[in-house]
Amino acid sequence: MATFSLTVALSWALGILVHWWPQLPAVWRRWLSVAASAAGIAFLVAGTAAEGLRETETTSMVVLGPAYVTATASASASLHYYVLTTVCLLLGFAGLVFGEPLSRWLSQHWILSAVAVAWLITVIRFLLERTASPPLLTQVVGVTWMAPVAGAWFANRLHDEGRALPSALRPLVAYAFLVRGFVVLVGVVATRLQLGTHYDVSSLVQVTLGLAGGVVTFQSGSWPQIFWLTVVPQLLVWPTFTVVAGLAGGAVVWPWLGRRAPLRRPAAPDRVVSSRERS
Repeated sequence: MATFSLTVALSWALGILVHWWPQLPAVWRRWLSVAASAAGIAFLVAGTAAEGLRETETTSMVVLGPAYVTATASASASLHYYVLTTVCLLLGFAGLVFGEPLSRWLSQHWILSAVAVAWLITVIRFLLERTASPPLLTQVVGVTWMAPVAGAWFANRLHDEGRALPSALRPLVAYAFLVRGFVVLVGVVATRLQLGTHYDVSSLVQVTLGLAGGVVTFQSGSWPQIFWLTVVPQLLVWPTFTVVAGLAGGAVVWPWLGRRAPLRRPAAPDRVVSSRERS
């Protein structure tokens, strides 16, 4: 229970940081970018000092059924540090070089901003699982627990635009299918190429399907296997969870948002009336 609570808390903290980054003052964004770059260097030093091999099991739960071990990753103990080094240095560089225009664009395109965060996190988790990262790290870097944070972010932007909380439903539905659709794409590639990680279900040839009922046997890497173990849960079960959790996250922060006035868009400049129009 303690590990689960820690995982959720760390995931929410990470989600709040990356979603609200565009709304922070410029000086805070610069300091966070510097901190990300410093963390990248620290991970690089840790990677050079790491020795030996790591082995980590990855598990997956399919269609509300039991959890299965999908793969056992084995990699150099330093590889996951290098993944973190690359991610932190890229984020730090982007924040320092493109901070102001990037923050404006992300604030204006707040749905795409949240989707981009989820896609990036999915890629990072895939790379971390491939490099046999510790389970706590890979579970923190996942899109499942980002749903309430995304809902809170949507509520924040809708409040700033002077709109009501129910307006978050349509953006959340779009967010859910864009995020889970990308997970399906990663799962199809991982399964067809047998790349390992919990996205790769090729090893699950005999499983209990919660929706279909009973034990079903699949050919490894087949399209029926991908359909039942990847497409159905990602495009049916998890979007529903994402929307519900997102609405819950928005409902939690909405009373706090109500304590401050919505941001007002600057009024359009007065149109100059020509002498011909006056006449």
